[in-house]
Formats: sequence, structure tokens, C-alpha cells
Amino acid sequence: MTLIRAIDISNFRSIKKLTWLPSSGINCLIGPGDSGKSSILDAIDLCLGARRSATFTDSDFHGLDVTQPIQIAVTLGELDEPLKSIDNYGDFLVGFDAPTCTVESEPGTGLEPALTVQLTVQADLEPEWTLVSPRAQAMGRFRNLAWADRVRIAPARLGATGDSHLS
Repeated sequence: MTLIRAIDISNFRSIKKLTWLPSSGINCLIGPGDSGKSSILDAIDLCLGARRSATFTDSDFHGLDVTQPIQIAVTLGELDEPLKSIDNYGDFLVGFDAPTCTVESEPGTGLEPALTVQLTVQADLEPEWTLVSPRAQAMGRFRNLAWADRVRIAPARLGATGDSHLS
């Protein structure tokens, strides 16, 4: 099962900048109301959800500042074979170093193959999903996950308050 290894959120709602490296096992978001817990879950859902579009407004930008783009990047590890395939995503694979909890620009010996999906929203409010990799960017290559892969990794919301919980 694909796991989230790193989350980077910038300029999204109450979050100016957040980097989170979830621990293995169950992670809990604990804090007072309006501290950003739901915004983190919404960011994950918006970035990884199986959707072709999403609606954004000026209020989704931190401090209503639409001059600074919203960026949500989620690095995924424990990839299944189609996601690790050199033919499918070779130029976009990065490496996750579990002992140091760092994302390396290249996969390599001792590193877990990983993919980073990024959602960017500019002032025009149009979301753009891309895979990010320093190697691919240097070659001028850009792409997103195939639809079937997005559906397979999409988080699900559960429970009576399913609109605010991810699985």
C-alpha cells in the first residue's frame, strides 16, 4: 500500500509553510479549533484525490494573498510496481531516505523509490497537478500521474463526518 512519506504545504488557508514527515503507523493531528488540522487533511485530499478539477477561491490563499501560489507536495513511498516502473515514471522517481527522513533528488542504493505529486494554484485559481523531480525538470519534462494510478492511490474519507477524515 502506498504511504505518505513527506508533505509540504505553502500558502494554503491558515498554513503559511508546513513540512511534515508522518511517522510509520497511525498519525494523529491534535490541536485546538482553527489550528489547521482540517486544512492539512484537505490539502492531502486535494493533492492526491482522484479528481480532474477542484474549485478554489481567494480565501484558500494564506492571508488572501493570491500573489503567492498555493503549493501542496506529497511524496509517496511503498510504491507498487506500476508506480515504480522505469517505463512509466522513471524520470520522475526520487529517493526517500528513511533513516534521515529526507527526499533525495535521485533514487539510489539504500533509498526507497518515491514519487512527489504537487498541486499548484496561481491567482487564476486553476489547479495544476504535476509530478516533480529535479532530474525531470532539468530535462524540461513535465507530467502527472495516469488516471488509473490516481484512482488507485486516492485517499478515502470515512465515518459519519466523512467530509473531514481521510483513510
